Amino acid sequence: MKQLLAAEWLKMRRSGMIWIAVLVPLFLVVQGVGNFLRYRDTVFAGSTRTEWEILYEQCMFMYPTMLMPLVITVLIALLARVENVHGGWKQLLTFPVTRGQVYVAKLVIACMLVLLNMAVLSGGTLAGGWITGAEGQAPYGLLLGRGALAFVAALPIIAIQFVLSFRFSHIGIPLTLGVGFAAPAIFAANSEKLWIFYPWTYPITTFFAPSMERFDKGLLMYGIAVTLFVIIMTFGLREFKNRDMT
Repeated sequence: MKQLLAAEWLKMRRSGMIWIAVLVPLFLVVQGVGNFLRYRDTVFAGSTRTEWEILYEQCMFMYPTMLMPLVITVLIALLARVENVHGGWKQLLTFPVTRGQVYVAKLVIACMLVLLNMAVLSGGTLAGGWITGAEGQAPYGLLLGRGALAFVAALPIIAIQFVLSFRFSHIGIPLTLGVGFAAPAIFAANSEKLWIFYPWTYPITTFFAPSMERFDKGLLMYGIAVTLFVIIMTFGLREFKNRDMT
């Protein structure tokens, strides 16, 4: 299993997926820090929020609503495409590995990429606050803790895109569906009832809950996220094991 994970990680590095996982959040951090510095002494001067909270909001604003689900969609689609083209599955399964091991290895790599993406965003925001000299103590619970919770909240999205990407050989299908699912998420997140049925709202409520009380759904949402992840991945694994790869 370790050798399989190492081989999958090497494929991922060669395909450039790490750059996608790293550069997108860095772009958001640079943009957020720029906005913070630009309006620090004008628009934000009279705010009751701390400078760290303002910086957090500027860096995170676009991430959960659109960019995070799109990054997950693209990364997992590319991860699956390595085997979906040129008979890659047939070649991979000729090695002494089971389909279950292949499935789990791919899932671990997918989760590592998403974690890397979120870690760069959280760590970059923290570094941005230090560089700009944001006043007060850095809120590690907000900057790092929310990133960890966001990963849990994103588990159903990872699962759905994983199953779609490994089920359909044409990369356009999971990409189109991923974009389509992400687009209305912000509207569903503002609904008192619809959010629970739409996993794309979970990261939005996670990131916005500290500043907007209506988005705070409590621990229930994270329990639902983990449950959905287990159910969807179990279904996907069963389908993957029974699929004809010839």
